[in-house]
Amino acid sequence: MKILVFSDSHGETKAMLAAAEAEKPDMLIHLGDNLRDGLALGTQALCVRGNCDWGETHPEEETVELCGVKIFITHGHLYGVKSGLNRIAFKGREIGADLILFGHTHRAYIAQNGDVRLFNPGAVSGRVWDREKTYGVVYLGGDEIRCEVKSV
Repeated sequence: MKILVFSDSHGETKAMLAAAEAEKPDMLIHLGDNLRDGLALGTQALCVRGNCDWGETHPEEETVELCGVKIFITHGHLYGVKSGLNRIAFKGREIGADLILFGHTHRAYIAQNGDVRLFNPGAVSGRVWDREKTYGVVYLGGDEIRCEVKSV
């Protein structure tokens, strides 16, 4: 299964559409901060609210199982990810997640923390303070969990 992961789009749908057309994913996940951008693509999308998604009714976190992989999905602001990843990693281990998807920092990040993999696709918005527009691709199949960061 191929999953396209976006975060912090802040209205940047053009880059998201280009990535979706190029990647042809099975599923799309938007990690918040203009989650409506993810819904606008028309692909099967799972979206969570970020700190800039005022008035949205989507949940702030989700836990799903895809291809036998338990995935914890959140924007990251509730876990203070700009100050460190201990709280979000603890939450992932606490619920038995194999993979944690989060955003909020606008910086791409992939690491293994014990039994759980942490993945932040960076920001697809390319705002002034972001170095580049990035998104993530997660591949699930068999025993494989592979995460990649790509530039738009």
